[in-house]
Amino acid sequence: MKKILLIVSVLSIYHGYSQKKEEKPKMENRQNERLKNILEKQVQNGYAVKENGLDEVSEYQYSIEDYQAAAYVSAEILKKNGVKILDNEAFKRKINHIFKYKGSEQVINYLIEYNCPRKEMVFQLDENITISNSNPFFIDKNYNILTEAYFLPFLIDYKKDFPKLYAKENKDIMQEEKDRKTIKWKDLPNLSELQHMHQQKLIYRNKYLFNDDRASFVWLRSNDTWFLESLVKTFGYVEDKALLDFVLKENYKDLAELEKILISRSCGGKNRLNIEVFAVVKDWKKKELSDFSFRIQELMYTLIKKEEQGKSEINFPELTKILSETAYHMSKTDENSYYNFFPILNLTEKYREEIEKKNFYNNPDLKRVWEETKTGGRWRAGMEEL
Repeated sequence: MKKILLIVSVLSIYHGYSQKKEEKPKMENRQNERLKNILEKQVQNGYAVKENGLDEVSEYQYSIEDYQAAAYVSAEILKKNGVKILDNEAFKRKINHIFKYKGSEQVINYLIEYNCPRKEMVFQLDENITISNSNPFFIDKNYNILTEAYFLPFLIDYKKDFPKLYAKENKDIMQEEKDRKTIKWKDLPNLSELQHMHQQKLIYRNKYLFNDDRASFVWLRSNDTWFLESLVKTFGYVEDKALLDFVLKENYKDLAELEKILISRSCGGKNRLNIEVFAVVKDWKKKELSDFSFRIQELMYTLIKKEEQGKSEINFPELTKILSETAYHMSKTDENSYYNFFPILNLTEKYREEIEKKNFYNNPDLKRVWEETKTGGRWRAGMEEL
């Protein structure tokens, strides 16, 4: 699986877009000049280079200045399309709630598969000519928006807005070498469609996250599944019941993906069971719920096996608590599978000992369900000694 980078950006080093109100005309002129220069640099470089029939590769060195221009354009697009930009405090609350990010005044990078901070900001291209290990998004505290490290031609119809640059594009790309071809931005057959799609994703992501717009959720569900799934599987955003229901139904048959949804791994190594999952599946149809129960049992066995092999990413006390609470909530969620979960833990002495040592996690009802179900509802000789 590719690593996907989320970058939370405070970008205090950049001041060109935040001048005083009385300097607004000068500021806008400077913004437009910067924007034009960066757009021209990107267009002159071309979209990509293809050598000897190999894959298309970009040779462009994407920089902080490129990102800053993209962020400015993103903010303007959002304003023009009715997205309400939150004030600093409201934006901070949203970010804390959704991404579990309390933040600091520095640049912080997040790997999508393990959302822990890194000190450096990376702008690099992968084999699909996207930035920072494919499709990063930035939480930008200069503009209070979520955006990406876009190439400007993916956002700007420069044929219409910068016709001289469009006309110049052919002349500025150097003579091609043998077996080497530069692919011009203007020659991308679907550039207008790509511009439209990037703008739509930008708009609907921000409307959903920061304006609580349900119509935007419907659009994202059909057109941007990857983004919605990352909110749940990477950042543990499970408070939106409709979102969680959607992501569960798309992923629960894959045990590795189900684990990402069921267990949130915060930075620092702590793991949390997302008990919100059980309230969602309780409303599923009988066949779906039965299938989900079976997958949960498979996942419990898988996690236990990984621990036995020394491959678990969760320490034993945390794992036992997560498995115990999973068994408890599933026993109460699916009545037809009431006796199927705690027996999995009762098979191994150390799990029994850990559960009892922790006093059933101070949950008398968990203790009751454990006692009722630990043998699968079957009596055997000597069972009274268990």
